[in-house]
Amino acid sequence: MEERKLDAQESIELITRMIRNTRRRLEHNAGRPFLVWGYTTVAISLFNYLMRINGADPEWSLSWFLIPALGVVLMRLFPAKKSTEPRTEIDRIVNALWLVCSLALIPIFVICLFHGWLYRTSLFMMIALTMAIGTAATGLIVRSKVYAVSGLLGMALSTLFAFNDFAMKSRFASQAVPGQEGFVALHNEILIFAAIFVVMMIIPGHIINYQNRRETK
Repeated sequence: MEERKLDAQESIELITRMIRNTRRRLEHNAGRPFLVWGYTTVAISLFNYLMRINGADPEWSLSWFLIPALGVVLMRLFPAKKSTEPRTEIDRIVNALWLVCSLALIPIFVICLFHGWLYRTSLFMMIALTMAIGTAATGLIVRSKVYAVSGLLGMALSTLFAFNDFAMKSRFASQAVPGQEGFVALHNEILIFAAIFVVMMIIPGHIINYQNRRETK
């Protein structure tokens, strides 16, 4: 039996329905991953900041690897509730987008490592910018204001790394080796990194959870 071809109006309605279903399914569970990854990233960032300003050994920097480890464990401990919305082609596109963003972190880390930038602004900036691009693109694809706005804010805030780097170079340009004040200021990029994830994930996560609770009631 030959399938009937959709006309232009029907095609638009089908695409719109797919986008709406994907947005509802994503926002139904989005608060959980946003909060899990947001709080985990901020907690490990603040831990590293405190370790550095107190002169901890460089080995403590390996604690950054706790972010993916803890994130995966917490996601397993608090599984998502099954959504009644069916999966669509838009879901595949969004999943592919986040797969690419996640894989992009590997060359970013390797490049920074071999160029001696592992603990400098470049790594934090590129990770924050990549995650912000993925969040903003997801919001624009599924037409979610929460995703789009939080992602765009994250992209805008990533420019703070450049301003901080410029301020540091101007402030301590005359010092061959920065003093204690200089070393503390050098770690401000960690606070910027944490602040971006607060704006980009934690606050939107609570907003989405509030919206979902209100809709449920």
